[in-house]
Amino acid sequence: MLRLVNNGMAVCFTALFASAMLISVTNCSCTYAESERPTEGSIKIGADKPAKPASTAAMDQAAFSTIFRDVAKKVVPHVVSVIPTKIDTVTFYKNPFYYFFDQGPLERFFDRGGQERGGRQKPPVEKRERRRSGMGSGVIVSEEGYILTNYHVVQGADEIEVRLKDKRTFEATIVGSDSLSDVAVIKLKGQVDDLPVAYLGNSDSLHPGDWVVAVGNPFNLSWTVTSGIVSALGRSVRGANKYEDYIQTDAAINPGNSGGALTNLDGEVIGINTLIYSRTGGSMGIGFAIPINMAKRVMQDLIYKGKVTRGWIGVTIQPVSDAMSEAMGLEGVRGVLIGDVFDGQPADKAGIKRGDVIISINGTEVNSPNDLRNVVAAIEPGTKTTFTVVREGKEKTVEVTVVERSSEMVQRVGKAQDKRPGDVEAEKEELIGITVANLTNTIRQEHDIDPKVKGIVVTDVSASSSAYGNLAPGDVIQAMKVAGSQLKSVESVEDYAQLASRVDEGDAVMFSVVRDGNKLFVAYKAN
Repeated sequence: MLRLVNNGMAVCFTALFASAMLISVTNCSCTYAESERPTEGSIKIGADKPAKPASTAAMDQAAFSTIFRDVAKKVVPHVVSVIPTKIDTVTFYKNPFYYFFDQGPLERFFDRGGQERGGRQKPPVEKRERRRSGMGSGVIVSEEGYILTNYHVVQGADEIEVRLKDKRTFEATIVGSDSLSDVAVIKLKGQVDDLPVAYLGNSDSLHPGDWVVAVGNPFNLSWTVTSGIVSALGRSVRGANKYEDYIQTDAAINPGNSGGALTNLDGEVIGINTLIYSRTGGSMGIGFAIPINMAKRVMQDLIYKGKVTRGWIGVTIQPVSDAMSEAMGLEGVRGVLIGDVFDGQPADKAGIKRGDVIISINGTEVNSPNDLRNVVAAIEPGTKTTFTVVREGKEKTVEVTVVERSSEMVQRVGKAQDKRPGDVEAEKEELIGITVANLTNTIRQEHDIDPKVKGIVVTDVSASSSAYGNLAPGDVIQAMKVAGSQLKSVESVEDYAQLASRVDEGDAVMFSVVRDGNKLFVAYKAN
């Protein structure tokens, strides 16, 4: 089975004894204060354009043999090692057999004044601090100490340490992060001088076959340089609710490379390494990087506004197949089909209809849902935009005033439609960060699940979600509780989907889980 792997180094933690009661308390200390946010445009992003390596002037054998050495010398100092740490307070009872006798599954969570049934005294309680560190990379983008990295590298961190190639070490704070594009910006604390600032190139100028160099910290092997080519452009690999326009490369990218630099042979950063496509979790020659032009737009919003502003027109979209193209009288397979139009939203107000095919926006061709999603997202809210559509075999132009996209708007529109739009429900389930399946004999054998155990099984956990490190493939979910509701039994994927549809961003969710034959509760906040 193929799987997608975010490249921040995963960290394994020893499980506490089966009977231990775990209560995690997080106290984030690395949030960027609003009062510290700079005036828009006041930060110089990127260094002045460097001179091209001398060896690019002639591509003879001698010159080519040193070109990657020249690029590495220029780029490596701009890349940093990012070490995020999560700090939990773990509370447990010293008597490991206490809850095995005469206790219901929920009684451990209720205080009986130090007494349990039968007058038994609770055993002594001990608290310990548990620190969990990961590993990732980042790119220095300003003299003030701003660093571009991935959302999944720093998500949930209580402390962030940044190490430079010159052996200096700094603490850092999160300026802002965006899960939909997997981009985050952090800033070094304290006095910072003489920072080597990367030059940010133009990812729109890339073509398949161009040489590229990847720099990062794979498997904690700091400042590793690998080379390859641009294998493809415009890739989307993680679903309809993400904003993706990935550069695909065969330059070796492994766990720990996340947030590192993908550069051209001029030493210009043209991408931020973020993801691999792999059967094993290691590099198989298919890596993905966020184009620097997209990352730069997101970064500037995070620095100056603290959030990312994206355009929204209120439609669901799907690709055009050969059969659809022929049936609708299109010239070749092109454009994006409108599957539904939300009432009262910009597309509806402008007269776009279900079944229309959008072929261009402000003269820019769109030939896939990913194209349309990214083009609309980049439009400033409030902008009147020209859409060219094909309806009943004829082209026409429609003026649409784009508004700002927000999670609240997506959820509100979904409820107002009085049906189940795929994008809305998928987004809500994405907040929880897991993929689930009904229990079958094959799945039970694969994960060694007792035939008597009922529920649904976790088959995948998103590395960019809060579920990562809390739930794991093979966990059996038997009950689920959403903030403000009661614990509900989960016996099928349909039960789970119904409960997941009630989750909003930031809601606390709790699961009753069977893991390795032991029952436990798991809770985290949906993001």
